Amino acid sequence: MMSENLENRAGSHRVTLRLPNSVSSVLKKEAEKRDLPLNALITKILFKNVSFDMQINALPAVTMSDFLFSRMIDKIPDSDLEEIAKEGPDAIKKLFAIQGIEYKLDEIIENHFVVMSKYCGWFSFGNTIKNDKYRLIFETQLGSKWMQFIILYIINILESLRIHIESKTVHDNVVIFSFSKKNNL
Repeated sequence: MMSENLENRAGSHRVTLRLPNSVSSVLKKEAEKRDLPLNALITKILFKNVSFDMQINALPAVTMSDFLFSRMIDKIPDSDLEEIAKEGPDAIKKLFAIQGIEYKLDEIIENHFVVMSKYCGWFSFGNTIKNDKYRLIFETQLGSKWMQFIILYIINILESLRIHIESKTVHDNVVIFSFSKKNNL
């Protein structure tokens, strides 16, 4: 049973939920472990699930262990990896069309790179934007072959946006792309 107080205080709504004791107990333990208020943990979990369902699972997706995924990627020939990476922009365009999101750089950063980083484990993502200068930073722990794929995947996305990459720096499991938006868009 759920009741909702329709008063909107500071951008939030009061919602009352009935949870089974087993779920409540697990949530309380997890909140204590993370040193979070129970409300913050529940909000975080709900946001993650809604984001995942809306932004990632809008198209069929598969979840598997890092180990198995890395082993599969290691077996793919380089030429096939390049062909798969070329499909990245079309997959994102399809996903964005379903969600009603425009296929442009800032939307891809917020609605694809950030979301993939948070919820899919493909990579850790960071970026800086200063004036019209962009730095996109991707880090992965899934092996050198996966890093090779990430590089190709990002290059294909940026090229689909007609962005000229001014520099690409690779250090072990980190790649940094730098470019100027003003010169590209």
